[in-house]
Amino acid sequence: MATNPVPRTNTLALVGFIASFMIPVVGIVLGAMGRKQITSSGESGRGLARAAIIIGMLGTLIQVAFFAVWLTLMTAGIAQSGLLS
Repeated sequence: MATNPVPRTNTLALVGFIASFMIPVVGIVLGAMGRKQITSSGESGRGLARAAIIIGMLGTLIQVAFFAVWLTLMTAGIAQSGLLS
């Protein structure tokens, strides 16, 4: 009785998914690279690559928004305290 072998999961897709939670930009890049490899090699992991790209984009947006709010508050705080005068 022959069984069909399970296709191997693409390593870049898996690493991109994990990285997207810690360093979102790396998750986007690795997810895109993993998707490209998956289309040419036939490996599994297309969902992981897609999730890495989506989570990476959301994480990047959250980081940019956080930095903008932080910069605004720091600038207002410094201006209000009179440290630059």
